[in-house]
This record gives sequence, structure tokens and C-alpha cells, in this order.
Amino acid sequence: MANVAIEEIFGALLQQKLVVKAEFISNRYDAIVRYLRGEHSVEELALSLQRNSFLSHGTALTVHGIAPLGNIIYVNREQSPKSQFGEITQAGIGVPFRNKQRQSQYTLNYLKMKYMLLSGKHTRRAGVIRVKISGRQLDATDIERTLIDVVVRPAYAGGIENVVMAYMKVVNEIDIDHMIDILREVGHAYPYHQAIGFLLERAGRTAKDCEKFLALGQQFDFYLDYKIKNPTFNQKWRLYYPPSLD
Repeated sequence: MANVAIEEIFGALLQQKLVVKAEFISNRYDAIVRYLRGEHSVEELALSLQRNSFLSHGTALTVHGIAPLGNIIYVNREQSPKSQFGEITQAGIGVPFRNKQRQSQYTLNYLKMKYMLLSGKHTRRAGVIRVKISGRQLDATDIERTLIDVVVRPAYAGGIENVVMAYMKVVNEIDIDHMIDILREVGHAYPYHQAIGFLLERAGRTAKDCEKFLALGQQFDFYLDYKIKNPTFNQKWRLYYPPSLD
């Protein structure tokens, strides 16, 4: 009887248009339903889909005014802690970067937007801050964490060209020491600092600041993007990058 009563109440609220039923639909997963009152931003809706989640990647670029809002909202919820990776080798690094970047299949559609739910590396929410969006305080990665994340997963920013433009736009706003602290805290297995230093240098950051990323070491040749055709190699950063960037 209680369930019937609740359904009747929701039915009455919907009929009177006091509440709107938002159904987030997926071809692979069960739909997620939310009942809404008042106006809600797409970012707030995204955070309602997973507990303890935060806005990340391309959406965080938008939050910080670095890039326009696309038709995909990226929302990240960290995994539980995992055991450390095995030893990294040059051959092992090359394997994933010969192919396209793997992307989350957990996508939901509501109205004209797509919501991509990410299951990110456990970082203890490093670099996650509260930001004001449409009058509400929401969780999102800060500028430095965002710029790290889009180097790790360029497709979630619309491609490496967008990542390059993001670095150029805010190159002098980045707190380099904070960025390095986040890199260390996140503890990626691959040497993404080489790609970040390369992008900072190209964007015009001072040699002194770029030197801090060189100081983290260059033990391996690395890649700026996935599945690069006829890559150019930068000896200083030991980095393969798309020739279209020259």
C-alpha cells in the first residue's frame, strides 16, 4: 500500500507539472530516473547519476572557462584502491598507444545531452574542488588536475588538438608546483609528465618551469596521443606526437 501511495503522489505531482521525470537512457545499461523540481544545470544532473562523483576532463575544461560546452558531460567516480602495476617496459608502453584510446561505454542520454560515466583511478580525489555553477556548489577537478586528466585521456577533451589549445589558453595560470604535487599523488604508471612538459614548453611556459618536468626523469620514449600516424619524435622530451601539431 505504501508503494501505491508513493506512486499516486508522484503521479499527481507529474500531472500537475510540479515535478518533471528525467529518464537517462542507455543502450547497454538500465535507465536511471530522476524526479526534478525547478531548474538544474546539465552538470548538476550529471553528478546526480553517481554518488561521490565529480566533473572531469572536457566538462571540467568548460567549468574553468577553457573550452566551450560540448554535447558530452564527463562525470568521474573513483574506483577502490588497486594493487600497484608491474614493472613498466618500453615495449609495454607501446602496446596501448598503437590503438585508439579506450573509452567508457557507460553513456546515458537525456534530452540533447550525453552523459559519460567514468570509473577513474583511485586518487583520494586529488585536485577535486568545489566550484559554483548556476548558483550551486558542485565538485569538479581544478585546472591543474584537469590538464593532467586530458593528457591522460585526450579523447575525453575532444582530441589532442583541443588539449593543445587548452594548454595554450591557460599556460600562465597554471600552478606548476601544485600540478607536480598532483602528478605525484595520482601516481600514474606511465610518464605523462613528459607529455605535460612538452605541451607547457610549446605553449610558452618559462624554461625554468618546464625544467621541473624534465627533472622528473625521461626513462622511456612516450606518446602524446593514441594511434598517431607517422609520428614526429621530440628528443628533449622523448615524446612521439602528431606531425599536424607542427
